[in-house]
Amino acid sequence: MEWINKYFDETDSFPRPDWGNIYEYVEAHLENEDQNKLWCGIANAWMKKLKSKLSDGYQIHESDNHILVTTESDRYVTLLQSFLEITPGKILSTLKGIASDEGYGKYVVIVFNDIDDYYSYMSYYYPEDGVFGLSSGVYLNNGYGHFVFPYQDVTYAESVIAHEMTHSLLSHLPIPLWLNEGMAVTIENMITGSAPLSMDNELFARHKAFWGEKEIQEFWSGDAFYRPDEGQELGYHLAQFAVKSLSHDYEAFVRFANKAKYDDGGESAANEIFGGGLGGLIAQFFGDGNWAPKPQEWKKRNKENSTSRPA
Repeated sequence: MEWINKYFDETDSFPRPDWGNIYEYVEAHLENEDQNKLWCGIANAWMKKLKSKLSDGYQIHESDNHILVTTESDRYVTLLQSFLEITPGKILSTLKGIASDEGYGKYVVIVFNDIDDYYSYMSYYYPEDGVFGLSSGVYLNNGYGHFVFPYQDVTYAESVIAHEMTHSLLSHLPIPLWLNEGMAVTIENMITGSAPLSMDNELFARHKAFWGEKEIQEFWSGDAFYRPDEGQELGYHLAQFAVKSLSHDYEAFVRFANKAKYDDGGESAANEIFGGGLGGLIAQFFGDGNWAPKPQEWKKRNKENSTSRPA
């Protein structure tokens, strides 16, 4: 495994793997190896390098399907590993025909005990320009996809894991962010037993006051989920309501989720599968309006690399 050492940039605070060259090396020299064992070894080598750059106290804990890096107690590790092991199966069975765990290697989970280290680590994956909302965890779908979050108590950590694990198991689909987040929030609530969100009069008034023609385009494009104001929270609400509405006919929803594309917010797939555009979906919540996705108006921002849970 010494070959991997030359494929790390260690000039940053954290070792940054050159995944493009790592994949090329594997394909050229190691294609006949046991791929799952090989990628588990690569992930372990990566985590050992990371551990060497972190403060004292971090340990690497390996279970059947996960590699967990944390400073937390044995009890915390045991509880979190147990949850990590059972959660993918629950998501796969709930989102049957949509979610997938294809691929090699174990899931990597990094729990930072310092919030500044958390944001410093994540900054590598975000554009230098722009303002982004706070997050309590993220699935980084870059090279070897992995989960990163700052320390939280186990109960809250389980909510974050359920949310981000859903993103991981949807990462093979080029779906719009609103659909991705809507499914992630829905699954998070189901797995943790949280009460589903309901649109009471107070919440409806907030949504009605916020969403206009400009803001709804931010929802379809995904920009709403990066806002530093209440638009982020309301975006997650609306995504959850949209998924609930669309999934009444689960077979149709499966077809939609497998056809929906990020580039048009899912509009073409909605017309094909449901016989009408997504503007009608929003109209059922807020009444008539110019609600349809208009991708020609969107500012392009690269969001394929990360999906996060709001703080």
